Parts: sequence; structure tokens; C-alpha cells
Amino acid sequence: MFLNKENIEKVTSFIKSICLNSKYELIDVEHLGGSNKSNIVIFIDKEDGVTLDDCVDFNQLINESGGLDDYIDSSYTLEVSSPGPKRPLKNLSDYIRFEGKKARIKLSAPYEDSSKKVFVGTIEGVMGSKISINDSGKIFDICFDDILKANLDL
Repeated sequence: MFLNKENIEKVTSFIKSICLNSKYELIDVEHLGGSNKSNIVIFIDKEDGVTLDDCVDFNQLINESGGLDDYIDSSYTLEVSSPGPKRPLKNLSDYIRFEGKKARIKLSAPYEDSSKKVFVGTIEGVMGSKISINDSGKIFDICFDDILKANLDL
């Protein structure tokens, strides 16, 4: 069974509400649908990283809050996971948190007057809605709205 976009948004909203009252941050919700069973993967993070015990703890928080049965009308497997070393960067606050770390940023269109769309380098800082990245010794100031996809590149 494939979950529709509306139900995925409801699951995401439900998980975000759990995060508000916990030490965890929601990174992403993925749905991997099969013909008979859905696999829901919840990616969480926290300030000092996620352990296996944190994944178990968060799974218990979901169950104590009523689970996902109100949003999924078929059989499913729930997996709670760390985002890993290639953690996605989705918000400006992510770039602030990971300043000084190596990242890979892909733009939706070429940067200014060049053909460059992919940057790999150190996050130097955030100023307003611009992210500074040092790619091969050159600083590029990238508008957050121009980023198609970004992740840590550890």
C-alpha cells in the first residue's frame, strides 16, 4: 500500500508534535511502499547525536502517543533511525549548527554567472538567508532558496 501525500504530511505533523516535547529533532519521514506492507522510516537527531537507545526511546514515544494507526490503514513497519554522517541540511539552523563542517550543496540552477551547481566544502557561516561555503579555497555565498539539496559530507 502506498501512502498518499496527505497521510505522509499527517504522519510528519504527528511526529513533529512528539519532537516538541522531547530532546529530539525530526529530520525526515520516508515511506517505502510495498504491495502488501508499508515501511515508515523516521529520521531523528539531537544535539549530541543519536544512539540505538535514542531510536528505541523515540519509538516508545510514538507508541505512547497513540502510534501511527490513525494515519496508516494497512500493515506497516516503523523504523526510527539516525540520519547518519550524510545528514540532510534542510533549514538555515542546520547550517548554523554545522558551521565548520564539510557539506555538499546542490543548487536548483547554476551559481550566478557560472555553470557551477554543486559545491563541496566547509560551511563558513550564515548571514541572513545566505550560506557561505569554502569550496577549494574560494568562498561562495549561496542563497538558501536556491538550494535544491544539501547534506553533510563527513
